[in-house]
This record gives sequence, structure tokens and C-alpha cells, in this order.
Amino acid sequence: MAALEAELAFQTDSCRELSDALATQQLDILTLQRQVRYLSDQLAALRERERQDRAEAPDDERPPHY
Repeated sequence: MAALEAELAFQTDSCRELSDALATQQLDILTLQRQVRYLSDQLAALRERERQDRAEAPDDERPPHY
């Protein structure tokens, strides 16, 4: 009986540890998703700014290294 109680206690602790690890990983995933969304928005804004700059630049203008 004592061996079964010890095994049950071990399994209970293992389940708690796995649950805590899963919760931590879920928070990490949510943080990474927010960061990817932010970076994606920043990239889209940079591309839009570049597109607007190209549209506003005259076609016959020399590049700055000339």
C-alpha cells in the first residue's frame, strides 16, 4: 500500500510539473505571437513607406552616389 501511495504522489507531482511547464510554454507562445505580429506590422509599414517614396521620386533623378 505504501508503494502505491508513493507512486501516486510521484505521479501527482509529475502532472503538476508538466502542467506548469505547459502554462509557461503557452505564455511564451503568446508573447512570440505578439512579437511576430508587431514585426509584421513594422515590415508592412516600411514597405508602404518605400512604395510611397518610389512613387514620389522623379524618374530622371540621379542616385545620391553620382
